[in-house]
Amino acid sequence: MFKVLIVEDDEVFGEELHDVFVHWGFEVLTVGSVGDFWAKVPDFQPQLIVVDLTLPDGSGVDIIREVRSKSDIGIIVMSGRSAEVERVVCIETGADDYVVKPFSSREMVARIRQLMYRTGGVAYGEAAEAGVSEQGRFKFDGYVFDVNAMALTGPDGHDISLTTLEFSVLKTLVSNARQVLSREFLIESAHAANWAGSDRNIDNLVSRIRKKVTAPGSTPPVRTVRGVGYMFALEVEAL
Repeated sequence: MFKVLIVEDDEVFGEELHDVFVHWGFEVLTVGSVGDFWAKVPDFQPQLIVVDLTLPDGSGVDIIREVRSKSDIGIIVMSGRSAEVERVVCIETGADDYVVKPFSSREMVARIRQLMYRTGGVAYGEAAEAGVSEQGRFKFDGYVFDVNAMALTGPDGHDISLTTLEFSVLKTLVSNARQVLSREFLIESAHAANWAGSDRNIDNLVSRIRKKVTAPGSTPPVRTVRGVGYMFALEVEAL
């Protein structure tokens, strides 16, 4: 499950954000100070940090600078300040994105999804590796998936047809292999196709994808996680 560490000293807002992220299928930890952040981050090993700039014992900019010197995980700044100079300082210090409060939960999750593609899910304390989206081509269980060409080739070498929606959802699943993704998150991943999805639509899509990416005699790689969503359970190798 994708891990998000929230650094927010406003307890009410922090709890609201925590609940939103849990709903979208993330594992979430919320802390309220710079000191608490450094006490928790080594053990929690998040894959993304959402950090406020103004904290009771320091600045979020200090966290950004120090984290970026050690890790390639995603960093999103959330702030009530909209001044361009502060945005520039945060980005130059190492943040990936800057969101001005108030913001919608859907907007924040969309930004997180984009960072998941960029970082490949690398966690704090892990060495960064080239992500699937950067490689463009990857394979699993004899299948070859070309992201740029939107092409899937089976173990027998034959091309397998994918609809635009199937491609979007499969890309999200494989890009986040071995992480549990909620149905809501998968619906969000297909928004680029101008599709208003539902849980039932996603279930049907995943069923079709399973049939197309399951080699004869193999266990389907897309597993159902009851009450949460789905997980692509195979190792993915970049080509």
